[in-house]
Amino acid sequence: MLKTVELAAADARARGIDLHVKAFDDKEGESVAAQVAAAIVSDQSVIAVVGHKNSGPSKAAAPIYAAAGLAQVTQCSTDNSLSRFGWRTFFRMCADNERQAAVAAEFAHSRAPRGSAIGIHDSTDYGRPLIEAFAKRFEEVSGRAVRVLGIQVGQEDFSEIVEVVRAAEPDVIDIGATEIEDGKLMRALRAGGVTALAIGSEGGPDNPIVRLAGPAGEGMVHTYAGADPTGTPESEALVRRCRAEFGETPSYMVECYDAVSVIAAAIEKGASTRAEVRDAIAQTDMQGIAGRIRFDEHGDRIAAPVSLWTIRDGEMVPLEGAARP
Repeated sequence: MLKTVELAAADARARGIDLHVKAFDDKEGESVAAQVAAAIVSDQSVIAVVGHKNSGPSKAAAPIYAAAGLAQVTQCSTDNSLSRFGWRTFFRMCADNERQAAVAAEFAHSRAPRGSAIGIHDSTDYGRPLIEAFAKRFEEVSGRAVRVLGIQVGQEDFSEIVEVVRAAEPDVIDIGATEIEDGKLMRALRAGGVTALAIGSEGGPDNPIVRLAGPAGEGMVHTYAGADPTGTPESEALVRRCRAEFGETPSYMVECYDAVSVIAAAIEKGASTRAEVRDAIAQTDMQGIAGRIRFDEHGDRIAAPVSLWTIRDGEMVPLEGAARP
């Protein structure tokens, strides 16, 4: 992600926009994120932040940025609550959990209009809200309640939950977990004879869930709270550049690049102070490399894209005809 941000900044400089990148590591921790945010706001040369990656660090850092009037443009922090604290400096490029889960629920219902569903989360602040939102939307569209089960991060024995799922005979299983738990659970479910359609939230290019789940992941459908990077000629060109320069397609590559483009556009319009950059970002209406970019009054992207992917022949590929605007 950092390399993509640096690439976007270099492209901005090539257009005459004096924009440079300073990298900070929050170590995926909330206390460290708060320390990092304090260091960032004390540096008056910083006029905007791209990040944080994870929702917990974003939540810890956001009030510090807000107090300093420093715009924060996160590429992939999906926690719904982040845009509901009233931070005028917070902006989100990706879809939030509720939107992503709603797409998953509607897709599940389209595949099994008379079927039942079970949701399984990893008991984290990431996985639990995804499954709760999925269960709510699935019940709304189908009229049938979703049974919700929980596992734990680091769990190795899934025999009990496999028995519960097998006895329920669901048509759909929605999993809200990181790649590691998702992969382990899928191997256990398939080994236990569970054949239901499995939906996860780890879509997108080069995701390690493909390797972690192995053959048990074949046929899984995954939502991705971002644009399909193969969806436009411009984003496809960026994919080729990233693979040539980095050897992979970073997750939320499009959102990273477009976050920088939003900041660069603000500077190009004459914004030079933190307040001016924040105000310019709030008024954004531009075409990114994979779609239109606008923000609502809460900083959420209007019509944030959610794409659907599937694991086919050992690769994560876009699910044809299923991408959502």
